[in-house]
Amino acid sequence: MKNILFILNFLLCTVGAFAQTHDLSPDEINAFKVQCQERIDAFQLGLEIIGAKDQPAEIKMQYITTIPEMFMGEGEAYTDANGQRHNAVKMQVSSINKSTGEFDVKDVPLKDYLNRLRNLPYTFVEIKKANTCMISNLYKVRDNLYMGTCTFYQFFTGKTGDAIVYKDYSQKDVDVYISRVDDGSIGSYWDMKFGDINVTETRRER
Repeated sequence: MKNILFILNFLLCTVGAFAQTHDLSPDEINAFKVQCQERIDAFQLGLEIIGAKDQPAEIKMQYITTIPEMFMGEGEAYTDANGQRHNAVKMQVSSINKSTGEFDVKDVPLKDYLNRLRNLPYTFVEIKKANTCMISNLYKVRDNLYMGTCTFYQFFTGKTGDAIVYKDYSQKDVDVYISRVDDGSIGSYWDMKFGDINVTETRRER
C-alpha cells in the first residue's frame, strides 16, 4: 500500500521533465500523453481503494486528500491565468434508469464525489479499469497552454451480501490542461492538471 501511495505522489511531482522555451515538439506531445495515461491509472487506482470496503479508513483518507491535487484548483473554485473564475471541478456520476433503460447523469463536485464513494451503501464495492485510457484532441490554446481530452472506461459493481445490486460499464472523458509555469527558484516547467470529468456512455452489465 505504501508503494501505491509513493507512485501517486511521484506522479504528482513529475512536472519539470518537459520544460522548454518554445513550442512543443511531437516527442514532447507524446511524452505528455504517456504522463496523462499514468496519472489516469493512478487516479483510477485511488478510486478503487476509496470505494473498497476492506481498505483501512486512514488509507482511504490519504487518497481523498491527495487525489484533488491532480485537478484544477485542487478540488476548489479557482481563477485561471486570464482572471476568469471557475467553479470547483466536477465528476459526473451516472446510473441506469429502471423505467426507461437510459442512463441518468448528475454533476457532483470532485471532493463530494470522493466522500460519497467512500460511503456508498453497499457491503461490497468494486471499481475496475476496463481498458487503457486514450488521449485525443491535444491542441494549443495559446502560448504555454495546451488542452486535450482523455477517455477512460470503468466497471462498477455494488453488492449487498452476496447479491449484486448494481453493475454497470461507463465511458468517461476528462479535460486535460498543460501549462508552462515560470518559477524563479527552479526555472520553467510544464504542469499537468485534470478538469471536469463527464460521462459519455453508461450501460448495465449482468
